[in-house]
Amino acid sequence: MRNRRELFTALLKPKQKGFMPLPPYNSNRFLFSEFCGQCITQWQEQTPCVRVCEEIYNKESKSGILKIADNKVYIDFTSSGCKLCGECARACPKDVLEEESTKEQNPNWNFVVKINALTCLAYHKTLCCTCKDICYSILGKNQAIAFSGLFYPEIQENCIGCGECIGACPARAIVLESKE
Repeated sequence: MRNRRELFTALLKPKQKGFMPLPPYNSNRFLFSEFCGQCITQWQEQTPCVRVCEEIYNKESKSGILKIADNKVYIDFTSSGCKLCGECARACPKDVLEEESTKEQNPNWNFVVKINALTCLAYHKTLCCTCKDICYSILGKNQAIAFSGLFYPEIQENCIGCGECIGACPARAIVLESKE
């Protein structure tokens, strides 16, 4: 561990066994579990969706947010959020990620974004609105994080699940929970 913040973040981070946030535009989870592993076996670390994601983020000197672990592609919001550009769906050779969903602007995430009140700085009366600021820059006036007064942030229904707030939160209080 590099510093105390990372140590305490690791200790306080809630453990979610077996949950992996899947890439956007996947409404049929059966197709994902059935065919995504075949792509990984065929292309190894350079599956078409991961490769195109890397290309998009390399333009900004960042690494892509699609990663591979346990023979599955998952999304990692620690470095950046999803641009919801739809390139991963267009690159998917098995149509596991549905290109039609990109036109409808429906990412079909397998998670919901939540704020952990135990680790959130604002819930502990520390003036912090980093999540609200980043959300405002993404969604504009339709921001998905609202505060009650100066404290107590809440994720609103209009959250698009882009994940920009996750990496920006200094306390790592914004988490993903499996959608039922």
